[in-house]
Amino acid sequence: MLLKLIIVSYLIGSIPFAFFLAWIWRKVDIRVIGSENVGTTNVFKEIGVLPGMLTGILDGLKGLVAALIGMGIMTNGEFFALIAAMTGHIWPAWLKFHGGGGLATFIGGMLIIYDWWVILMILGIWGAAYSITKKHDLSALIACYVCPFILGIIHSSWNHFIFGIGAAFVVGLKRLQSIRKNSREEMMPRSA
Repeated sequence: MLLKLIIVSYLIGSIPFAFFLAWIWRKVDIRVIGSENVGTTNVFKEIGVLPGMLTGILDGLKGLVAALIGMGIMTNGEFFALIAAMTGHIWPAWLKFHGGGGLATFIGGMLIIYDWWVILMILGIWGAAYSITKKHDLSALIACYVCPFILGIIHSSWNHFIFGIGAAFVVGLKRLQSIRKNSREEMMPRSA
């Protein structure tokens, strides 16, 4: 049962809405422009506000639907389902494992699992980290590492803490890849 839930949630998460919307709007492959991420932020910046908003909503729905399915199938299934959906979003098999950052999918699933103020608290930490660092990936990484403690303390629950660690690991791994890629690009000499 758990394996089926993880596979179904991964497949839901791996629907590349950013890729489809970028192609429909501008006939471009979102994987080769801007940050090259197949996600909401890159679509906003490179394609436009409306396709960016649609991408965010649809990516959020992936997490929401997966969490709902998980809740309906087993106890704590929403945790497994949401992490699997985030993994699918970040590393979709049909785009050669080149996806987005996972934040919209994470938030969508969180809407089912947690109260709105918990989500606002985590987003507030991310926003504060961004205002200090001015770096999208680094600020997301900071929020990821704080998230398990917030969830564990608020709910006085090891299940919530472990879910936070799993979610932080998945999103954090993607952000670390992105930080490493950006560092390499900054170190490369520019041609005149």
